Amino acid sequence: MHQPKIVIVGAGLVGGSAALFAAATIPSAEIVIVDIERARADAQALDLAHATAFWGHDRVRAGDYDQARGADVVVVTAGVGVKPGQTRLDLAQTNARILLEIVERIAPQAPDALYVIASNPCDPLAAVAQQRLGCVRERVISTGTSLDTARLRSLLSERLGVVAQAIHAYVLGEHGESAFIHWSGASVAGMALERFLAHAGKELGPASRSEMLRSVHDAAKLIKQGKSATHYGIASGIARICQAIVHDSNLILSVGIVQPEVEGVPDVCVSLPMLVNASGARLLGYPEFDAGEREALRHSARIVKDVTDGILAAA
Repeated sequence: MHQPKIVIVGAGLVGGSAALFAAATIPSAEIVIVDIERARADAQALDLAHATAFWGHDRVRAGDYDQARGADVVVVTAGVGVKPGQTRLDLAQTNARILLEIVERIAPQAPDALYVIASNPCDPLAAVAQQRLGCVRERVISTGTSLDTARLRSLLSERLGVVAQAIHAYVLGEHGESAFIHWSGASVAGMALERFLAHAGKELGPASRSEMLRSVHDAAKLIKQGKSATHYGIASGIARICQAIVHDSNLILSVGIVQPEVEGVPDVCVSLPMLVNASGARLLGYPEFDAGEREALRHSARIVKDVTDGILAAA
């Protein structure tokens, strides 16, 4: 039986947490942590070895790029973090250089790997990585709005009084300020959102919906104010993507790949509800949007496309 190998590049809080969630959810996987500072990767692997000893997983280790050989999934969390006053898009040039160096070193070792890009801004970086690799679009996945969607469902769960798993509502577009909520396609417990609200005697008017989107956008800021970093949410999202790939589970997640065209914007990586399995991520069918959502998606796609083109022009 083939033992899956997941290589996580970046041994910071996100990479270390992703390794822990991946070890817990994919017990058969070998997990290799790579970092420019080998001591940090060693420390994460040692700490994780102690954690996983409680439930029998003993396949997390630190390594160098040559130990990425034969990887099934390469997760990239390495990069410079957002500084006060910056947006994710301000980081593009610096983190693109880091990403491209990683891709150049790993691609020869793992020519068939799927890539999960979590470094910010994840959408333009996924597009840049896919172009450099010259591979099919499905093989390079941006974590996209998967975390934004989880935040939305957590908020809706509290507001509507049902578990998050019963809520099918997505944040789509860019992982950033231009993301929007696909309200027209939302459903709860198998009912369209509006019908559920009527049956449950709940209210979710325009002001409440605007505030909910703002809460999704501001979640990272709020978490960082309290504990300086946000990592569990995105790390859990990374592990869920890896699990869907390794288990070939046909999961639907709001992640991004480079689409041939989105609302008139060509070759752009934005999040839509994607089927994720052992082949990567792909769009089963283009969602139905109302006029406002179409305009929001077009605006979001244009922002990502402009940043992507700027990176490629400077590369």
